[in-house]
Amino acid sequence: MYLTQVYSVYCSCLSINRSLHVDSPPMVPGQSFSYVHGASSVSLLGQTVGQSLQAAADRWPHREALVFVQDGVRKTFSQFQEDVDQAAAGLLALGLKRGDRLGVWGPNTYHWILFQFATAKAGIILVSINPAYQLKELEFTLGKVQCKAVVCPTQFKTQRFCDTLRQICPEMDTAESGVFRSSRLPDLRMVIVTDSRQTGTVHVEDVMQAGSRQHHQELQDLQTKLSFDDPINIQFTSGTTGSPKGATLSHHNIVNNAYFVGLRLGFNWKVSYGTTENSPAAFVGYPRDNEELKTETVGCILNHAEAKVVDVSSGEVVPLGDPGELLIRAYSVMLEYWDDPDKTSEAIAKDRWYRTGDIASLDRFGYCRIVGRIKDMIIRGGENIYPAEIEKFLHTHPNVQEAQVIGVRDERLGEQVCACIRLKEGLDCSREEIRNFCKGQVRQKGTSHLGIEHKIVIPLS
Repeated sequence: MYLTQVYSVYCSCLSINRSLHVDSPPMVPGQSFSYVHGASSVSLLGQTVGQSLQAAADRWPHREALVFVQDGVRKTFSQFQEDVDQAAAGLLALGLKRGDRLGVWGPNTYHWILFQFATAKAGIILVSINPAYQLKELEFTLGKVQCKAVVCPTQFKTQRFCDTLRQICPEMDTAESGVFRSSRLPDLRMVIVTDSRQTGTVHVEDVMQAGSRQHHQELQDLQTKLSFDDPINIQFTSGTTGSPKGATLSHHNIVNNAYFVGLRLGFNWKVSYGTTENSPAAFVGYPRDNEELKTETVGCILNHAEAKVVDVSSGEVVPLGDPGELLIRAYSVMLEYWDDPDKTSEAIAKDRWYRTGDIASLDRFGYCRIVGRIKDMIIRGGENIYPAEIEKFLHTHPNVQEAQVIGVRDERLGEQVCACIRLKEGLDCSREEIRNFCKGQVRQKGTSHLGIEHKIVIPLS
């Protein structure tokens, strides 16, 4: 009897906090503090990338799935499915197996998406490699995740992919049948080239023809063993705070994020916010959002995702509308940073909240406003100042072309605000004019230092 009464009181308390339903633009506000959960009547999908493609091919076999104009490629879902199966069976025939890593290094072509789906179907983890990477970045990335194979074109524009790989792996020059052992990258076994045939490499057409009936059966049997929680993609972050980190994503991450973004937007891409670690979207606007929501926010919380804004110092949830660090908890949060438990634990707490490092605020309808980055935040006499807020205001001055706000050392306050401003061509403006423009408009966050130049930005104290 006592437990029943406690349960009744508990349920009554919970009913005060209304869920925010996001299947359509929210009309009824949710919480009164900086936490939001995107409640949805649409269930999460429990399927792999390969199962998702199979379902589409079964439902719309003759519908056009993709078009690559520059490659002259048009594929229906059925045709694409056949290509994916051939490529996946070919990879198995070449000795790659479930859990191996395969890097794709190159521009956006048909072969990129082909190998994205083929690796997923074969249980191989695709590593997305930035096509702009130079030798050292490439070597670090391939070594970090122990890639067994790389798919790339010979070259694209000024980037000579095969030549760069030969510098790292000179063993390619004497490789028989395109298989080699590299002293600098001991796990790398082959380079698969998507355009012209090259010495010491495997051509993509050879991959497509390599799979026998046995390998196709192996691929079919594998589908019952793969889990939607398996890692399937590694995407490297920009590495602004050190070496790039490999955000490891699962089938579940990618399939569901794509599904719910597609449900919300259709083909009308509007505003959104996310990170590599969030697969990537966490907030997405609705096509029917008004102009203010489209220009002032990054959209509304996505289905089945949670977000909260906390005080940077204490970690406590801040009042609704106040800025703080944005945290995300959802099906879309990455599994880990590949082979980096320390960085993983820094980013994802034990309760699975992911720290974005972004300063943001939430409103009662689940919409988010991004204010800036924690690393850019200026602490002036104990007050948190967000440069992006000041920069946004300075850009409203008719003579300002560009503004950058930074913190400079101050003996008394710790930091002071410095604004570096570039003026529009042919216009002039003094420091005093800018100071007067800021007075009463940006509270006590007015700039104590102003650097103004017509063509270049120089901070001046």
